[in-house]
Amino acid sequence: MPMTINFTKNDLTRYVYNDLTEQQSNQLRLATLIDEGVNQFCGNLHEVAKQIDQSMLEPSQKSIDAILLYSKKAKLGA
Repeated sequence: MPMTINFTKNDLTRYVYNDLTEQQSNQLRLATLIDEGVNQFCGNLHEVAKQIDQSMLEPSQKSIDAILLYSKKAKLGA
């Protein structure tokens, strides 16, 4: 009888971010080879992680200006 290993979405997310033990990573890598659903889900997570990494990491000038204006108003009111 083959061994069945269940993975949660949290496990798959941890796999994408290399946050599993070596044994867990190997098991999940094997699961991606034999289970198309796991493979597809991991592929989607990799894409999302890539997009997050490439996203803008700084606030817009409009946001900065709004924060500074709020800070000035708060300071005047104190």
